[in-house]
Amino acid sequence: MKNILALLLLLFFTSVGAQESKLGLTAGFNYSLQSHNGDLVGSPDLHFAPDAAFGGQGGIFYERTFGKFLIRPQALFYRSRGEYSFPNSSPIFTLDKLNFELLLGYEIFRNIDLVVGPGYQNIVRNDFNVRGEDLRDNMSNLNIVSGLKIQLNKRLELSLMYDWTFDSDENQTAVLPYNGSNEVFLLDDARVNILTLNVSYAIFTIQNKSRANKRAKSGGRGCYF
Repeated sequence: MKNILALLLLLFFTSVGAQESKLGLTAGFNYSLQSHNGDLVGSPDLHFAPDAAFGGQGGIFYERTFGKFLIRPQALFYRSRGEYSFPNSSPIFTLDKLNFELLLGYEIFRNIDLVVGPGYQNIVRNDFNVRGEDLRDNMSNLNIVSGLKIQLNKRLELSLMYDWTFDSDENQTAVLPYNGSNEVFLLDDARVNILTLNVSYAIFTIQNKSRANKRAKSGGRGCYF
């Protein structure tokens, strides 16, 4: 994480040619969308789909704007969850990951950007709360992040994003307590797709005033100072 912060600081202070550069913090909560993945299947006829649950995320971002376009690398730590309704218990699956994202954006309305980009995720934790050991990790390391970003003022912004992970090729095996004994389940694709709501705050900002004035005259994002 220290190396990532150093890289973002270097990019921030060498922002030649950009209309504006920002470096800051972002945090929020997420809601897991498990309708097509995460099913637990056991023998002979056991089948459980996860219920959606809330989680959270936080991290750092760097952003440069060029006219109506922007580029935004960011690093975030995510915790997302899915809850299963067994007859006598409710095991919770938790996924922790460190996600490195490279977002590209375009201003579709004044102070509203459409953003999309690839991410690389490093799985930190992948387990159920009823057992201590991590599951065998066979999840894809690639994901796609997309959504809308709204600039509230010169430092504060709100974003609504969808984080989608590529399918993994194999199932995971989970041994869970079920009706007084341990049952072997197949976990069908342990990925967790999530909808996120974040608030971001720019701690440092650098603005090229000559470029900002040109943009303000053309009806773009305008000058923040």
